[in-house]
Amino acid sequence: MPVTNVSSGWERGDLVFRGKPNGNEVFTIGPAGAQFPNPSGGQDYFVDLNASSASSAVAMAAHDLTVDGTSWSSAFQLIESAITASNISIALTANRWWARRNRIFVCGDGITESLTVLPEKCDIIGVGSDLYPFPRVTGVHNIAVAKVSVRFINMGFQATGTGDLFQIPAACHGLQFIGCTFTAASGANLKALEIKDSAHVRIIGCDFLTAAGGVTGIFARAVSLEGTASIHDFVATDNRITCSNSGFVIAAGDLNGSLVARNVIRQIGADVAIADSSNECAFVDNRIISSEAGVVASAFATWNAKLAVNNILTGDAVRSGTLPLINPLTS
Repeated sequence: MPVTNVSSGWERGDLVFRGKPNGNEVFTIGPAGAQFPNPSGGQDYFVDLNASSASSAVAMAAHDLTVDGTSWSSAFQLIESAITASNISIALTANRWWARRNRIFVCGDGITESLTVLPEKCDIIGVGSDLYPFPRVTGVHNIAVAKVSVRFINMGFQATGTGDLFQIPAACHGLQFIGCTFTAASGANLKALEIKDSAHVRIIGCDFLTAAGGVTGIFARAVSLEGTASIHDFVATDNRITCSNSGFVIAAGDLNGSLVARNVIRQIGADVAIADSSNECAFVDNRIISSEAGVVASAFATWNAKLAVNNILTGDAVRSGTLPLINPLTS
């Protein structure tokens, strides 16, 4: 039975609770549960792998043509469908959403999908359960067209093949991975994240894992920041990385003010754990566990030592050594 009384703070069709005194919507309770409105005024989209019985990509795409993806009860089955819808709505001149953000909520156990397009000015947020408390997407993601201000939050990505898991083209400025997990394929992969000429990148609180805890299915490089035209304002903090070559490889761009901090890098194989060709990035409080047998600092990290503070290394012949080497103050 519909009930409407906005002045008292709520109405019912679905239940819509509004704040007082301005009557702005606080949250809606519908058949699929509580839904909180997008704080920027953009559109929310929903992806549920199990939204219908369709199980092939073709059948799921056909299902997605029959729904609008704007609630869990009308969810898309493919992430690609949500990205397409989001890119349309965020760009509509009639909407005037040029400074707003859309959101895509993703739920699924066993998603197999390879992305080629990113959603402009949008958060892709993992929810639900797939052993982890987030969905895992199996595939490789070779992005063809630059989009700005994209954030992946609480998402899992399972690599296939032996190449890169993500290839990000130039001008994807503002790209962020927050609390995400990247897992190598059983045959090993070259890079988890290859990011070209994109500024304001953030990689925060992510895990870069081997296949099933072994050492054969492993990323050679976790993060490769490439190009010299526009890679400034790079920040990577609080990540856990297992790799066979390098945790971070950074090109010779302008990176003053950039920061790599509090990362734990376990390097299984030959190469330096951190390679910064810019000599402009600060490295603070990182921990490196290396299989390198030497005791020369440059075998573990190549960077501007004047911008490296309180990094600690354990290798085959070194235990909890400082990087760079300590040069004490004098009175």
